[in-house]
Amino acid sequence: MNGKFFALPQERQEQIINAAYGVFSRNSYKNASMSRLADAGGVSKSLLFHYFLSQSPRSKLQGLCPSRQSPNGHASMSAWLVARGNKKELYLYLWEHACRLYREKVRKGDTQTTDLFEILCQRVLAGCVFMREAPTIYLFILRAFFEENPEIREELQNHYKTAYLHGTEDIREPADMDLFRPGIDTRLLLEEINGYLLSCYWKMFSTGELNPDSLEKDFLKRVGQWKRVYLKERNH
Repeated sequence: MNGKFFALPQERQEQIINAAYGVFSRNSYKNASMSRLADAGGVSKSLLFHYFLSQSPRSKLQGLCPSRQSPNGHASMSAWLVARGNKKELYLYLWEHACRLYREKVRKGDTQTTDLFEILCQRVLAGCVFMREAPTIYLFILRAFFEENPEIREELQNHYKTAYLHGTEDIREPADMDLFRPGIDTRLLLEEINGYLLSCYWKMFSTGELNPDSLEKDFLKRVGQWKRVYLKERNH
């Protein structure tokens, strides 16, 4: 990431970033070319390369190059690696930026409850608000999560696994476990709920349509069921 990008006026930064979200939210990583990204952002491709220059493209991407020539047969391996490094750098910046925006939205909805299900509701409902307020960014998050391209997938999945583990503990730590029936493993419970949410997100990704209203309604209905199953009788 080149510091000169952050020296741009804030409005110009947002224009470029929002344009990149738009391109990546509608296209796979492979199909979102730097030319398309540059056109959408209203900058030259060379300038976009410059803004999102990978610090060590050769060391990061050497193993991904199948030959000493680029796929079009004429650019040098060095130039090809730099181009791919720029694209990856931009993509990872967008991912981190989107995740930061989502975390901020979750924090704003935090009411410091000790009810695990209420904590979950706050997070899911915050996500639904995010869908409504920033649909393009949310579609990008979904596409990135389900991205299959090996150039980017491992890094994104490692980030998700770390975030999931931290997020699980952030949910369990303030939760009052005395509310649950004896023998309930809340880690397994959270895995079950996460599996349900992933199925919802996959459906949205597959159709390309966000449906926060439906998710809210269905999730709240299921929370009522989970409370009846997992909590002591007096707590639901």
